[in-house]
Amino acid sequence: MMLKYTSLKEKDLEYLSFILRNGMVTAKQIMLKFCEPNIHRVYRRLRKLEQYKYVKHERIAHKVGVYLGTIDARKITNVNVTVPNKATIYTMQHDLLITDLILFYEFQANKQGVEFKYRTEREIRHSMIGEGDNQSKLKAYNAMRDRIPDAVFFFKSADGKVTTTWVELELNKKERKRYDEKFSFFEELLSSERLKDQPYSYDQVIYFAHDVKIHNVINEAKQRLINASKISVRKIPSVIVEERWEEVMPSGSDGEGPGANTAD
Repeated sequence: MMLKYTSLKEKDLEYLSFILRNGMVTAKQIMLKFCEPNIHRVYRRLRKLEQYKYVKHERIAHKVGVYLGTIDARKITNVNVTVPNKATIYTMQHDLLITDLILFYEFQANKQGVEFKYRTEREIRHSMIGEGDNQSKLKAYNAMRDRIPDAVFFFKSADGKVTTTWVELELNKKERKRYDEKFSFFEELLSSERLKDQPYSYDQVIYFAHDVKIHNVINEAKQRLINASKISVRKIPSVIVEERWEEVMPSGSDGEGPGANTAD
């Protein structure tokens, strides 16, 4: 995209696209994503984007600072997503952990020479629900929310085969009835070439959860399914939980020295 008549740089648009796609992100996540040499460079660019009203900064529970994109940012980037109005503690925790998972698999795939792409819940929700006034969109979303993944991961192996993965992040254990309902949907989803209301056909479902009780209820709920082997539950990787990003990041981009894409 040519940026002749604007003071925005290519990197500004990359920041905005990343923020919009993921709903809300931290400065640290931006630093990791773009392999920036230090956090000060990230804050400098975010301050500029805040002045232009393309991002807003919110502090949750007096602790975590997150950045959200605005409608104006969506207009100039043409990123087709739903834009959050505000951050709550739950949505913040959930969105940030999903972004951590995306970064983890992106870095890991990069190291292993596997092609990795993803679509976020906000992109999928926008494509499935589309335009309309807020009330009708909210009604449509509430009717379909269990049929929208938290993210979709695409892994492309060396032989060109793409594995399409429905991703769920489970922070709290739900009632068994909710799992049974969800898993009957997964049975249909994984048995079919592609369901009518779904943008993709799926090869597998992965749940990420830290609580062992959630692991147990998911493993119990899937047992009676024909497609049980296509559903798995995993711990959130310790690299994420313990902030050991240097173990998976491309070499030379651990935040201490210049990374791969540090040009302004």
